[in-house]
Amino acid sequence: MINEVSPSVTTDHQGRLAYLPDDLLPKELVGPIFEKAQESSLVLRMAQQIPVGYGETVIPVNTKRPEVGQVGTGTSNAEREGAKKPTSGVAWGSRSFSPIKLATIVTVSEEFARSNVNGLYTQIQSDLAYAIGRGIDLAVFHGKQPLTGTALSGIDTANVLANSTNSVTFGTDIVEDLLAGYDLVADTHEFDGWAADTRFRGKLARAMVQRDVNGNVADPASLNLASQNGSLLGFPVQFGRAVGGDLGLATDSNIRLIGGDFSQLRYGYADQVRVKVSDTATLLDGTTPVSMWQTNQIAILIEVTFGWVVGNLGAFTKFSEPVTP
Repeated sequence: MINEVSPSVTTDHQGRLAYLPDDLLPKELVGPIFEKAQESSLVLRMAQQIPVGYGETVIPVNTKRPEVGQVGTGTSNAEREGAKKPTSGVAWGSRSFSPIKLATIVTVSEEFARSNVNGLYTQIQSDLAYAIGRGIDLAVFHGKQPLTGTALSGIDTANVLANSTNSVTFGTDIVEDLLAGYDLVADTHEFDGWAADTRFRGKLARAMVQRDVNGNVADPASLNLASQNGSLLGFPVQFGRAVGGDLGLATDSNIRLIGGDFSQLRYGYADQVRVKVSDTATLLDGTTPVSMWQTNQIAILIEVTFGWVVGNLGAFTKFSEPVTP
């Protein structure tokens, strides 16, 4: 050993870590330092919350608002005094929707929970809340569930943003494509924002960055690829992977951007997100019942009854990348 005084043989030595058997060396455990940061729900960031019941929720929709007209035949007192005021009318329609329930159960051993090594048991509860956010986003943007990747049952497909018939496929000029998609909405709705796939940040930045006559970036400080939000063509943009749709077992849709009038998107909870913990429940493993009490396990359940509605899918445009053969 380096600079070791005598005695310095394996059976008779100075106190050095190098001589200790591996099983006597203390092991340092750290948390999951390479885990990705969990992004917050796009829907909860961009949509407006409304009251939602356990049954059907009905929302009145204005289909005709009052309009004003000129009184009289001109601008002088003689032409307007005593003239009849015009009348106009109003009309309403309605949109209705029913909520879905999202839930999952995770089990751990009692020993795992009591030890809570590096807070991993505690982390599970925040991971479950994260899973609810992902489930909400995938439901609203693509009408699917992350656990299986399959379509949700019984929902109104007119409430799924990816089902908008306003569609643009990106070509060589991203800015021109964005403007074309904007025009599809702006004639009849108040365009107010974008939801963008996080993977599309680089292409958006290259398309939107200002360059000088030499091709250099004019203002490097204006490039910010770290933020979950920003601005695109003057409208706020929020980033999240749910736009593409490949969450859990759901597959990528190639949609990279959805823009439009997000005031048309409303969501709500029939109940609050609930977490339940039980060491006496019996769960089914396929068709086999498993007793938590008999096997010293703990079951952690998270669930929420959630609903959403899109006033008019025509208020949104989806932007997709070309499908690679």
